[in-house]
Amino acid sequence: MASDDQLREAMAATMRGFASVVATLEPQHWDLPTPCTGWSVFDVVDHVVAGERFTELTLNGAPLADASEGDAGIDPQHPDVVAQVTEAAAAVLAAFDGNLDRVIAHRIGPVSARRVIGFRIIDQLGHTWDVATAIGQPVTLDPRALAIGLEVVRAERETLERSPNFVTLPEDPGAMRDPQATFLHAIGRT
Repeated sequence: MASDDQLREAMAATMRGFASVVATLEPQHWDLPTPCTGWSVFDVVDHVVAGERFTELTLNGAPLADASEGDAGIDPQHPDVVAQVTEAAAAVLAAFDGNLDRVIAHRIGPVSARRVIGFRIIDQLGHTWDVATAIGQPVTLDPRALAIGLEVVRAERETLERSPNFVTLPEDPGAMRDPQATFLHAIGRT
């Protein structure tokens, strides 16, 4: 498994990748459907920002109910969506400082901060690809983050199978030589 520093570096890389895709969005993109079934580009970006805010609150000790109420996504009236994305990302990344073995309240139950950073990495990777694909923009996900993301997907298969955002598929060793394709296949993006 990846070290704490490798997890933090992967998280930072996935956040930069997501923000760079969001920076290319034009007004006509927000209502486009994404590969995340039933979600528009707006829904995906909103979900990622809400997830960052929820995670930051729980890592900083907020009770689960308070964190759930405070996990507001993007403000569509705010003119700078990229700033909202990067501010939420910076706050959650700072909250991951310290011991990743600490246990926090989460919607799936008490979990270590280490598991939560893994969840955020795969969420960012998957949704970066979702948004880029929706707007027809090719994207190459960070290879080190992909390696960690694939480790997380394999270790968390049971948890992910209960997630409304990711569907896990069995590995296809014959067809999957590309790490990005392997990761995307593993989270149900085909």
